[in-house]
Amino acid sequence: MGDHMSGTSVGRAPHPDVLREFARLGGSVDADFEPGAWVEDTPLGPRRVPPALQAILAVRWPAGHVLRTDEDDYLMTFPQLVDGDPIADDRALMVIAFSETTQYYWVVDLDDERPDDPMVHDIDHGDADEGDFDQPQRLSALLATLVSG
Repeated sequence: MGDHMSGTSVGRAPHPDVLREFARLGGSVDADFEPGAWVEDTPLGPRRVPPALQAILAVRWPAGHVLRTDEDDYLMTFPQLVDGDPIADDRALMVIAFSETTQYYWVVDLDDERPDDPMVHDIDHGDADEGDFDQPQRLSALLATLVSG
């Protein structure tokens, strides 16, 4: 399984596709961002939050900035970290965003091999089941469904 505390990731920076979507939406990650020793407890044991994911979660938005889904105009908070009971007992998951309108979380697996543009699961906050993990999308693809206002 490997040493999940080592923080071996594809890179320390978000993927260019993620950075492009941030810029399109009006956000940015500070050029001098430095990742920390961020560890999350998961049902599978402690996991280091990869440096690239830490950078993604450090995105800055202009004051009063609002994100919405383009198709349905649903409000989205990104990033939005959530503490509480695990979403799944067999995965090292972390919530990274929340839709106030649909009450769904965007969730990533801390064991994802591409933390610079992780696969994201869109999961009901109160009722996750295995079907929720069938069709993940890359973060950059989900960001592409958002508009800013």
